[in-house]
Amino acid sequence: MSKSTPTNQSMQWYQLLKSQERPVLIYQMGKVGSSALEKSIPNSIHLHDLMSIQASKQISPVRAQLHKPVTNQIKRVLKRTIMCHMLKRKQQVRIISLVREPVGRNISMFFQSLPFWMADKYLKDDSAVRSERPQLLHEAFEEHVNHQYPLEWFDNEIKALTGIDVFAQPFDQAVGHQTYQNHNFSLMVIRIDKLDQSQQAISEFLQQDVAVVHDNQADNKWYSPLIKEFKHSYQPKPEFVEEMLSSKLTKHFFAEPEIEQFKQKYLATES
Repeated sequence: MSKSTPTNQSMQWYQLLKSQERPVLIYQMGKVGSSALEKSIPNSIHLHDLMSIQASKQISPVRAQLHKPVTNQIKRVLKRTIMCHMLKRKQQVRIISLVREPVGRNISMFFQSLPFWMADKYLKDDSAVRSERPQLLHEAFEEHVNHQYPLEWFDNEIKALTGIDVFAQPFDQAVGHQTYQNHNFSLMVIRIDKLDQSQQAISEFLQQDVAVVHDNQADNKWYSPLIKEFKHSYQPKPEFVEEMLSSKLTKHFFAEPEIEQFKQKYLATES
């Protein structure tokens, strides 16, 4: 591999895709458990965003600016163009996408890039520097994270690439997974909380034995104490919880009793 290659990862997806007629994509929004599947399915290609190329809507604007935004934008456009062309010429493209309720997903994403989100908060809010108020984490999460990202992801990514509208047919909420087909694209959507019980279905979908290996657990992260304290102390606005949990995404993949449990979890008052 040439040292002049922009990133080893960018070269890896191209080589893998070039060498396979029936590639497997682990293609899903961030912080829904993708590392578990990636480690469990050798030679799979891991993607979060392919069709949407505006980095600042996917990650912290500060982080996006630090990653040479003009150069990165060009790389994203080139990757999208090349990969889409290659995928549509394949015999079969098998895609696995995990889904998670959006509030918990957004909290996890916030803490994974916490320094960048806090930098964005300090850059845009002078009072944050002066007061150092204890609720700054809560404010940064509510005001600076793009909370629409998970709600729009399937339309912006999966539908845009494959033509598959996952919301056009019912999802088996009890089983927790569903398969879809359009042209040479085969898609399997799995709820992250149903991943372990879906291993046999994954094996059948891919026509190979798959044993899910869990990794990237929050307890092993440097921010583990912070996220635990955040979850204990954070009292989200009811209208925010309602927006997230009444969304098309949540209602499609989760049953009403489950959604009510999520609401009780996030709106519970401290005792």
